[in-house]
Amino acid sequence: MTATEASAATEREELPKMSFGEHLEELRRRLFVSLVAIAVAVLGLLPFKNQVTQIYVAPYQWMWQRLWADHCAEQHARFAAGQLDELELPLYERLKEYERRIAAGDLPEHLLKRVNVDTSFVVKPSLVAIGGMDDIWTFMAASLLFGLILAAPIVLYQAWAFVAAGLYSHERRMVLRYVPFATGLLIGGVAFGYTTVVPWATYFLMKLMNFMQVEPMFSVAQYFSLLLTLTAALGAVFQLPLLMLAVQKAGIAGYQSMRKHWRYVVLGIFIVSAVVTPSPDPFTQLMMAGPMCLLYLLGLFLCWRAR
Repeated sequence: MTATEASAATEREELPKMSFGEHLEELRRRLFVSLVAIAVAVLGLLPFKNQVTQIYVAPYQWMWQRLWADHCAEQHARFAAGQLDELELPLYERLKEYERRIAAGDLPEHLLKRVNVDTSFVVKPSLVAIGGMDDIWTFMAASLLFGLILAAPIVLYQAWAFVAAGLYSHERRMVLRYVPFATGLLIGGVAFGYTTVVPWATYFLMKLMNFMQVEPMFSVAQYFSLLLTLTAALGAVFQLPLLMLAVQKAGIAGYQSMRKHWRYVVLGIFIVSAVVTPSPDPFTQLMMAGPMCLLYLLGLFLCWRAR
């Protein structure tokens, strides 16, 4: 539909009229349904503390497994080179047994705590709760977040039902065209952060440490804050293609201009990634900037198609 046709259709179409009080009542009803859905989802998660905790702890456990494999390889190399002290030989024998059982998956969870005691590996396999309340507060925050995710279909429907009543048909079609795309980009950004950026960023930071000078200890609250910040930031930056389309439709900049100034955009991407990443290391910034550059290419393609 061209702009002229859309304008003509808009003039012919009449939207339902509601008083200010009716709008407020409709908003109150939609908000009430959304809040009830969120509350039910959060309450439904409370009995599953271990399962909820496992979801946000999983990237840390992946990082620990990789560091453990690196440590075992280092000790094997030292043994082969005859560099182990006689006091380290008993630790090395226990390390080989732990390595075998962890790789086979037959080491009970409670014995995993013995790895630090029985070997020379200093990285703890679990997060710590500083002050005692970190664990429960982090779990409650995670339950609220996951409750929002579970209730999202109901919340989004209520928001759409309220907003759609004030939109013309061509505006509703435009929203329905782009919202699934935006949702997919958001999910893709969060998933990329959860499965790739967070575990690799924490692994890289740990590899920079000298364990003889600094003993690592992750607080569950600090770790969850890092996880939430990185995944939320990536979910937001993955909206870049849609932002570029919006800029083009608003007449601020077009495809030719975006393509011509790509060098400045790439520089801006690296600056933004340095600002939004809580970790100061270049590896984490590169892991965020790389996908953003690919998203910029996708945005260029979409802008070219929409010309």
